[in-house]
Amino acid sequence: MSEFDFQITREGAVARLDLNRPGEGNALTRAMMRRLAAAIRELGSDETIHVIVVEGRGPQFCTGRDGKGEDRSGMTPYDVRVHMMGAVLDAYQAVADAQVPVVALVHGDALGFGAALAAACDITLAAADAAFAFPEIEHDIPPTMAMCAALGKVPEKALAYLIYSAEKIDAASAVSLGLASKVLAAETFRGDGLAFVRQLAARPRRVLEIIKRYQGKAGRLPPDMAAEYAGTLLALVRS
Repeated sequence: MSEFDFQITREGAVARLDLNRPGEGNALTRAMMRRLAAAIRELGSDETIHVIVVEGRGPQFCTGRDGKGEDRSGMTPYDVRVHMMGAVLDAYQAVADAQVPVVALVHGDALGFGAALAAACDITLAAADAAFAFPEIEHDIPPTMAMCAALGKVPEKALAYLIYSAEKIDAASAVSLGLASKVLAAETFRGDGLAFVRQLAARPRRVLEIIKRYQGKAGRLPPDMAAEYAGTLLALVRS
């Protein structure tokens, strides 16, 4: 992994993954997305890590995908799906697959892939000056992959409006629509965000794993099966 793509630091049970391209608004190439996914999976499998934090260096969280230099000439639709679209989808899947909570600390702009990555994380803390948008339609691109990251978190009507309008919304609106979890004061954002993360990381890893596992699967189960699954997981923890 290139140190120029990400800066990974560990503090006790917290792993912090900083997007480290401030000069490009932390926009990521597809190769960088693959490395991001690999880093999240590696950190999530480390038994000493209880929480993974994703944040951005510089004034922005992530302004989307960096497509400079991409060339699809000669590619079949299958090649495009696997080699180009797969990198984006794998980043979202890595967050879902991580055994522990992934927390996004969002300041400045979270656009396109950046907004979808923020939505995909288990908890998204947003600075009061953060802004979110899905501007793909303005470039005649249907952002189906970004939408898949937000499904189940953003209500259908709200997601449709965000996608069709490409409107940039503030942090408070992002919380109300399900893109973010909580707004923190911009002046103390970094300190307050890390204080929350450290408090969360002090919990037993197994407890955090079970909560994430249940939340990720129970919503797709019938109510009686969701209740049975809840009891089974709790019994495993308490036994």
